[in-house]
Amino acid sequence: MASTPSARRRRLGEILIEAGVLDATRLEAALSEQKKWGGKLGRTLVEMGFVTEDVMVRALSRQLKLPVVDLDQVKLPQSIVQLLRVDLAERYGVFPLGADTKGRTLQVATADPTNAEALNDLEFSTNSRIQVAVATGSSIDRAIRRMYYGETTTSTATATPASLGMTEASYELKGPPPPPPPPPQPAAPGPIDPLAEMESAAQRAELKHLKERVAEHEKSASEIARLKEQVAELERHSANQVRALRALVEQLIESGLISRDEYVTRVKRNE
Repeated sequence: MASTPSARRRRLGEILIEAGVLDATRLEAALSEQKKWGGKLGRTLVEMGFVTEDVMVRALSRQLKLPVVDLDQVKLPQSIVQLLRVDLAERYGVFPLGADTKGRTLQVATADPTNAEALNDLEFSTNSRIQVAVATGSSIDRAIRRMYYGETTTSTATATPASLGMTEASYELKGPPPPPPPPPQPAAPGPIDPLAEMESAAQRAELKHLKERVAEHEKSASEIARLKEQVAELERHSANQVRALRALVEQLIESGLISRDEYVTRVKRNE
């Protein structure tokens, strides 16, 4: 993994246009929206539907010759969070991948390796030289929630320095191993009470029935929550599409390709 001094001198929009995944009109529309509402340009482009996160990551990796890391798939040790404070990870939109303490080097995943200001600030805050790999912004958010806040997600592949493109040594912080559990003590035999045995069987049956009812209720609640989340996602997607369309129309009007009166006339004609 290498640092990216040349990457930091190039803008995200310029790189995406050079990669052929974005055109100037959509970039100007996204920049206009970013100016109105703030936030990161990459996230604005994704929310407006102009480019997907995966396409953006591949384009940045190819144009800047940087490794890609899938934070949803790699398995990182829990001690990795000790390399970078959570407030810095959230502020600069990065996630730690490894470190070389002797060389004062910190490897991180970022969705925008062209953000020179953020990476320079991170170097100053950590007193380390920053080396980057590219990852999607949403996978970085999920990794922060999973590793720093304890959300449960599944990972399949194990991360290695080679798979992440690292050449510097990394380390893990491990505490002392936990003491072995004490051996189980056999229970002392006691007299058998038939009535107690019958009551215990009835209680077990009732407990099983209650657990089944609770499981059914949880399944229904989970399904309702999933449907609500799908509806909310559709609403957000629809709102982003309307937002993108309005931004494109404004850009066309400002460019003189169409007048506002002509646009209003066409809309009324199609009603």
